[in-house]
Amino acid sequence: MVLGIGIQVLVLVDIFKTIIYINGAGFLTNFVSKTIWSLFYKLSKGNGRSKLLDLCGPMILLFFLFMWISLIWLGYSLIYMSDSASVMNTETDTQATVIGKIYFVGYTLTSLGNGDYRAGSEVWQIVSNIMGLNSMIFISLGISYLLPVLQSVIDKRTLAVQITMLGSTPQAIIENGYDGKDFSPLYQRFTNLESILVKHGERHLAYPILHYFHSNDRRYALPLKLATLDEVVLIQKLYNIDDSSKNFHWEILGATLNNFYERLDSNFVIEADEVPPFDYKDKLPKEFAHKVLSKPQFELKNVEERRKKIRGYVRNDGWTWDDVIRSPE
Repeated sequence: MVLGIGIQVLVLVDIFKTIIYINGAGFLTNFVSKTIWSLFYKLSKGNGRSKLLDLCGPMILLFFLFMWISLIWLGYSLIYMSDSASVMNTETDTQATVIGKIYFVGYTLTSLGNGDYRAGSEVWQIVSNIMGLNSMIFISLGISYLLPVLQSVIDKRTLAVQITMLGSTPQAIIENGYDGKDFSPLYQRFTNLESILVKHGERHLAYPILHYFHSNDRRYALPLKLATLDEVVLIQKLYNIDDSSKNFHWEILGATLNNFYERLDSNFVIEADEVPPFDYKDKLPKEFAHKVLSKPQFELKNVEERRKKIRGYVRNDGWTWDDVIRSPE
């Protein structure tokens, strides 16, 4: 019985931390997520274009539900097995076998109402009622978790597409956004991205499983797109290519990106060993040549650790830094 109760407590705590608690997932779900992702990552040889990685997120989500149901079933089965008379056969009025008790727990959890077996005493009737209530609450919580996760996955892809529409590379975003005077075409888009990014960062904190919903299409790969956008903000920060009165839009976007990267789960994002290259001097539009040649506004070494983290985020999703800075073929 002690083992059964221990399993129930473990599962309920894991469900609480994963579904209700908004600051990460439970121990079991974290372990399962990391293990399944590592397996898929190895099978796909770390190739972000592999369709196998696309299946990982849905597989992890389904495994969560299967794991919780199986452990709840196992836990209650062990509790009933602690008393030989906990379950009785209604036809023969004899004590149920081990298989019979497992069967009784299963149909009570699923609320099938089968009459082949019954609780052996009033105490076990109360336990059965608690088990049925537990099942009802679990199903409700499971559905309440599933729907917002799927909506967040859609929003994640939408955010990636919105960034892609600005340009496929850092220099392309700058070229597309410059109208000859300033970057007015980008300001409203930056404002829209900021609100979406803040919300998505909080969702990553509430639903860490979002890390594992991968896209093998670069247009929908959010780690790539965020890294590209971050490079654009860093170019502005170093060279002040936008010296208009509205350049505060860049600072706000940069702060929003910082907030998002702070929300990333350390279980998923492993910092890269090397700082990614930053070579845009010969790639920016000629209008900014004099700014690029002038002294940078600050030193790149001030953001080395942060850029290692971003590179790790990109790499752990199966992509390389070349995918960030080069146009798709």
